[in-house]
Amino acid sequence: MSRALRIFGSVVGGLLLAAAGFVLWASSGALSEGELAQVRTYAAGPDTTRPDTLTVTTYNIGYLSGMTNNEPVVRPDSLFDANMTQAVDFLREAAPDVVGLQEIDFGGARVAQQHQLDTLATRLGYPTAAQAVNWDERYLPFPYGRPAVHFGRTLSGQSTLSRFPVRRHVRNVLPRPPQPFYRAAFYLDRLAQVAIVDLGGHPLAVINVHLEAFDAGTRTEQARVVNDLYRRLADRDIPTLLLGDFNSESPEAGSGSQEGAIARLTRSTDLQPAVASPDVGSPQATYPADAPTRRIDHIFYSPRFFAPVDVQRWCGAPAPPSDHCAVTASLRPIAPDEWASYEALPALEGGRRE
Repeated sequence: MSRALRIFGSVVGGLLLAAAGFVLWASSGALSEGELAQVRTYAAGPDTTRPDTLTVTTYNIGYLSGMTNNEPVVRPDSLFDANMTQAVDFLREAAPDVVGLQEIDFGGARVAQQHQLDTLATRLGYPTAAQAVNWDERYLPFPYGRPAVHFGRTLSGQSTLSRFPVRRHVRNVLPRPPQPFYRAAFYLDRLAQVAIVDLGGHPLAVINVHLEAFDAGTRTEQARVVNDLYRRLADRDIPTLLLGDFNSESPEAGSGSQEGAIARLTRSTDLQPAVASPDVGSPQATYPADAPTRRIDHIFYSPRFFAPVDVQRWCGAPAPPSDHCAVTASLRPIAPDEWASYEALPALEGGRRE
C-alpha cells in the first residue's frame, strides 16, 4: 500500500510540476521591457500643420474577430482579411487625425501572424503610431476547450495612430483585480496609454484607455488612477483628450454598479463626453456591435480647449468587424496659439508600472 501511495504521490507531484512549468513558460512574455512601449514610424515627415477641426476616433477592434471575439471557434484567415478591409474602408472615409485603438494585435497565432497596427497604418497612410503591449503570452490557453481554439502565441494591446508627430509615449499599467495565481498569470493588463502629439508646435495629450471589464471595484480604482493622470495634465494647462473602451456607461445611463467608474474618472475635472448623454439603447450605444444597447466607448474633452462640432458612430454592416462600434468626434481647437508649451508637460507616469 505504501509503495502504491508513493507511486501515486510521485505521479501527482510530477503532473503538478509539469502544470506549474507550463504556466510559467506560457505566461512568460517574449518581449523586453523596452519593446512593450514604442513609437513606430511608417513615413517621413508627419503633418505639423494645425487643423481647423481635429477629428478623433476611438475603436476597440476586438482583433478584428467580429462577433466571435473570445468565442471557442476556429477563425479562417478570410475573416480577418474581410474585417481588415472593412475597417480600413471606414477609417479612410472618416479620415480621423488621431485614432485610439484597443484590442489590436501585433502578430501572433490568433490573427494569423498579422501585425494589425502596421497593416492599418500602411494601408491608410498614417506616418506614425504609438504601440503599447498589454498581453504578451507565449501560449494562451483560452478560450477553454480543445487546443485548436486556443489563442496560442498572443501579442496584443493598444495603439494611437496619428497624422502628427508623436513626441512622447508612456505605457501605464493600471491596478489589477484580486484573482487566483493561474488567472493572474494570463491577465490582460489594463493600460492608460499616453501619447503626446504635436499640434502646430504645441503638445496635445491623448490618453487611450481600456478599463477592467469584469470587476467593478478594480474598474473604479483604475478610473481613479486615470483621473489623477488627467488632473496632473490639466493643472499644467495641457489640452488632453481621454478616449477608449471604459467598459462602463455614463451615470446618466442609469447603469447601476458600473456608474462608479465614469463618475470617479470625471470627478473634479471639466471633462465632457463628446456624446452628450443619451439613453441606453439610443443610436450612440456602442456595444455589442450587431445590436448596440450600451455606450461603453467614449471620447472626453475639455471645453477650455475644444468645442464639439460633430460626433458619429459606426458599427459595420452586415457583419461588424468588431464586437464594438467606433466613435468619431470632430472638435474645434479653442485659441490653440495660446496652448501650453512642451516645457509645461508633467511626468506622464501613473498607476502600477512593470
